[in-house]
Amino acid sequence: MRLVLALVAILIAPVVLRPGASDIDSTHFRNEARTWRMLIGDSEVGRFHYEWRMLPPDNVQLVMSGAYRSQPYVDTSIVKQHGLAPVREISRHGSDIDQFTYDGPRVTRIHATPDSGTRRFEHTYDGPVFTFAELEDLIRSLPLRAGYERILPLYSEGTDTLEMDTVRVVTRAADGQWTLRFADPDIVATFGIDERTRRTVRFEYTVRRDGRLRRYLN
Repeated sequence: MRLVLALVAILIAPVVLRPGASDIDSTHFRNEARTWRMLIGDSEVGRFHYEWRMLPPDNVQLVMSGAYRSQPYVDTSIVKQHGLAPVREISRHGSDIDQFTYDGPRVTRIHATPDSGTRRFEHTYDGPVFTFAELEDLIRSLPLRAGYERILPLYSEGTDTLEMDTVRVVTRAADGQWTLRFADPDIVATFGIDERTRRTVRFEYTVRRDGRLRRYLN
């Protein structure tokens, strides 16, 4: 009986989604820019600007800028449009600079600070990975089909670790907005994706440690 239950658990476990998978539909990308306001309750606590720039023949540049804990940041990354495999990334937070190179399962990080100089970190995982910088773009490129569920191998630039997080397509509203649920060890997030444009029209998340809801409005 235990063997049967173990086999059933394996069969129903979500599949790991990898960069380049045929499930990923990224034909909706185009040159555009958006600004989101982050609210806790009714108070605005941050404002973030996002830009997407098409780089032929098959790259997309993602630029995110704003301020975190009163420190300005800019994150610029390059991903393959078809399959969303990350290529490289530069993150500037205050006076700290991180440079990342992605090569399938291999991630190389170079961290530079005025006080500590430069340090190099390398990791090789058991398969190709996505990055948190492209999470929203990956979410809105998934099949919009109720019950669709996958495990996302996400490299976290902030903690220099790999997470295996879950995403599930929940339901479709009458106006064509799909609700997707994402969960990792720190947050539980809800995305609303417009069926026609594949744009994110709703984004909110709860931090597990304090239970407070953060909402993004544009």
